[in-house]
Amino acid sequence: MESNNVKTIRTELLHYIDQNKLLIYHFAEKSGINSGTLSRIINGSKPMPIRTLDKLTSTMGLEEGAYYDLYVEELMQDPSTDWRRLRPFIARCAELNKLACVEQVVDLMLEKSYYISSLFDFAEMLYAEGDKSVALIIYKKVSEGERYQHAERLAVCQYRIFKSTLNDNQDLNLERALIFEPFVTRLSETEQLDALKDLANLYLSLRRWDKALSLGGEMGRIAKNQYEQNHNRKRQDRSEATPQKPLFGYILYSHLILGAIAEEKQEYVQALQHVAQYENHDWIIESDAAAEQTKKQFLSWATANKTLYRLMSGETDLIDDYVESLATNDSEILRALFKIVKAALRYDMNIDHILERFDETIQSQVVSQCKVGSYSSQIINDRFVIFLADIGEYFSKSLRPKVGILFILDSLAISAKIKNDACMVRCFCLFDEVRDSATEEQLNRYKAILREVQSHR
Repeated sequence: MESNNVKTIRTELLHYIDQNKLLIYHFAEKSGINSGTLSRIINGSKPMPIRTLDKLTSTMGLEEGAYYDLYVEELMQDPSTDWRRLRPFIARCAELNKLACVEQVVDLMLEKSYYISSLFDFAEMLYAEGDKSVALIIYKKVSEGERYQHAERLAVCQYRIFKSTLNDNQDLNLERALIFEPFVTRLSETEQLDALKDLANLYLSLRRWDKALSLGGEMGRIAKNQYEQNHNRKRQDRSEATPQKPLFGYILYSHLILGAIAEEKQEYVQALQHVAQYENHDWIIESDAAAEQTKKQFLSWATANKTLYRLMSGETDLIDDYVESLATNDSEILRALFKIVKAALRYDMNIDHILERFDETIQSQVVSQCKVGSYSSQIINDRFVIFLADIGEYFSKSLRPKVGILFILDSLAISAKIKNDACMVRCFCLFDEVRDSATEEQLNRYKAILREVQSHR
């Protein structure tokens, strides 16, 4: 028997009917709910489906989901609650972004271990559809329930959590990578390829070359083994899961990563050897449109990187050719500029004409710090702050400190935001060298950034 003081969906409905001097029949007719169904719901002999609740609140003139908190309480108290009733409710919560309700219901379900599989499959569906906020709640809860049980499902949950929670804070990104990395080997081999690629890219952004080298090499080894197996005639009829991209693409991408690391270590001969590996496609069997597009992309990277690695090794006369090869490619020119400024600092080159030509691109990135091309935003932001500091140093070294200060302060501000401590220290040192040339406004901005950094320590 319900207490008069307990607020329930039933008491709220009866209060509305009484206040508006309606009969149950009239309310049923107005809402489109069958009058017999409504009567059974009111007397407690029938549980309320979520679609009926939505009709009820709409008829009462309330916002969508107004009674979802009460609905959760009823679900928790009803021993007959099952997946057929819970699934549509979670789906509606996802549509309305009712995350607290989702968390409560998932906690309720995980009290019974047989719901884990259904919840995981539902989270996978939501994730595939792009609803990652609700999926993330479920993955976290399922991973707690699976901690000592289903190894592959736990690994998939950890992978989805890793990907969904990456942001501009590189300290947190490192923590998430270290948590996820031990689970990679529990994934299926096809899923491992994407996981290794994502981890290698993140470690590249963190400038942890040895980690990126190990993971990139492992990705290439697994992809090569799978590729050979898939093209073994005895295995051609087997239907197996496939990774997101063509298998040969992971083999080529492995060499792209290893070449980039070799270049960062100033091992240019080795970097060029890796270019030759992702430039040669004679061994690739696939020739469909998607495969040809993938090959075309790697050929484009190979052409640009061959020139880049020669430029970085000292062939400075190639700089304008390198710029022109990428000038019309908006997704690549920013990354090219990163290297051009490095070369200018190393070989004392004048690149004023290049910086002036792409000033709008640089300033646009300062404002947006957005994703560029196929490179993750984490990698771009991390390298971009180093790039801005490099430009600041370039102008300071060429006796134009007033210009250099502008870039140093931009680098410092973004470094503080993404918590790139190494670049912040560098910017502090660069600023001290040119402090005498700073205007009062620039000094005030510098102090404001310092206060912001200190407040988050």
